[in-house]
Amino acid sequence: MNEQIKELKLKMYSLQSKLCRTDYQAIKYAEGLITEADYAQTKAQRQAWRDEINAIEAQIAQLKGDN
Repeated sequence: MNEQIKELKLKMYSLQSKLCRTDYQAIKYAEGLITEADYAQTKAQRQAWRDEINAIEAQIAQLKGDN
């Protein structure tokens, strides 16, 4: 079980890294430097990564018995 948790955490950290690498685009959008159309694909991808991170966190909690 610990090995499975370790693998899930590595996947989660990889996804978090991807979010960090696209932060500059989110900031540019928030500051009005790029349009909604320019940001739409990145926004959707970032949400997919966050959804996956949330699912991984739930899996880890379940494996640890934290339900």
